[in-house]
Amino acid sequence: MVDEPVEYKWKDFVKMKRKVQVSDFHCVTGWSVRKVTYEGIPLKDLLKKAVVRKEAKYVKFYSGDGVYTDALTLDQSQMDDVMVAMLMDGELIPSDYGGPVRLIVPRMYAYKAVKWLVRVELTDSPHLGYWQVRGYDTDAWVRK
Repeated sequence: MVDEPVEYKWKDFVKMKRKVQVSDFHCVTGWSVRKVTYEGIPLKDLLKKAVVRKEAKYVKFYSGDGVYTDALTLDQSQMDDVMVAMLMDGELIPSDYGGPVRLIVPRMYAYKAVKWLVRVELTDSPHLGYWQVRGYDTDAWVRK
């Protein structure tokens, strides 16, 4: 549900203007990593380039493993700290941590931060991702 679908090659993606942010990483099982420095492109900037249609209500994310998916509402995707990151603490994100690029959603538990991100799709219907069909909340807000 975009007017201008966009495909990025790695060499073009890494040349894009990036943002640096420091945020906490929270696992739903109770552990956290504080003050992680991420560098990447704000998701709302990537969506703006694609010209999102007014009918779109959700943003669906696909992992390169072909199994893992998740989604945010369009409003959630517009939060300033939601990004497609390629660097973590000054280094390329290793595959074990979801690299080369992964979604970062600091105000939600990490199961919303799709690893090995390969595709983003705009839809008009909600999507139950990998963990939601296994009983996890669709809205994964971290409780402070």
